[in-house]
Amino acid sequence: MTAPPLHVVTVGETMGLITNDRPGPLDASRAHSLSFGGAESNVAIAIARLGRRASWISLLGEDPLGDLIARELRAEGVSVHAPQRTDRPTGLMHKHRRTTTMATVSFWRDGSAASGLAPADVPDALLSTADVVHLTGILAGLGPDSLDCAQDTARRARAAGAAVSFDINHRAAVWRGRDPRDAYLSLVDTADIVFAGEDEAALLVGDGTPAVMAQRLHRRGPREVVIKRGAHGAFATDGTGRHDEPAVTVEVVDTVGAGDAFVAGYLSLWGGTATMADRLRRATAVGAFACMSLGDWEGSPTTAELARLSADEGVLR
Repeated sequence: MTAPPLHVVTVGETMGLITNDRPGPLDASRAHSLSFGGAESNVAIAIARLGRRASWISLLGEDPLGDLIARELRAEGVSVHAPQRTDRPTGLMHKHRRTTTMATVSFWRDGSAASGLAPADVPDALLSTADVVHLTGILAGLGPDSLDCAQDTARRARAAGAAVSFDINHRAAVWRGRDPRDAYLSLVDTADIVFAGEDEAALLVGDGTPAVMAQRLHRRGPREVVIKRGAHGAFATDGTGRHDEPAVTVEVVDTVGAGDAFVAGYLSLWGGTATMADRLRRATAVGAFACMSLGDWEGSPTTAELARLSADEGVLR
């Protein structure tokens, strides 16, 4: 009997996204594209494209943006558990691409449906089917209810036998001057897998080399700690073993969402016979692949596409 595919459940906010089609001043940008983005749904899409089972939990408004997000996630093979509320709208963000390398993102999320995510919005029945439950610091920072949601979900997921994945994914605009450290550390302490950029790790445990910061985080309880280093690759440790993975050289078009793709690549090999080095190698490749397309999630590869990353010729005939 074939074992069921790895099931990754993500919980968090997704917003509508408006972007100017061509880089330049906003007052000269006449054409804009409509899409959506959110760290947790980005991970869910990437997981599904890599052939794993993905579920996404959130709240949406009963509006066209909510309809768009739910429809497109389902089209990507993600199981959507996001009631649409009549009393709160779907959040919206605008990405102004001033140049090909410079962008400003503005958010309209106050009073949005997802900003009110609470523990009761995460069903026990779904957590009981999960192999991995993935959370981020964005959910923790949306408000008191959402911090309770993140902490309670982590505890219930562990009790249900799932591994808890936590990507710090610090966004200063979400916290608006509040100190996130205690909230982040509470989730690090509950997690099995922790992902952090170098600046994020330093925020929690002080400056040091990636290996030193990872070891400090590991001592708080996670089974594995992964430091994302961008163009310098990535580092992972389980407390005894360690692995450095160099970055994959690609022509970068857009780095937004690459960290989420990286996380999905790592989680897609959780369990089974894959080693920590296998997971880190895949994560680095998936993150690099995502950098070669515009958009928050659009560039995440399928397993077939990922195999072509190292091909000598990019054209498939």
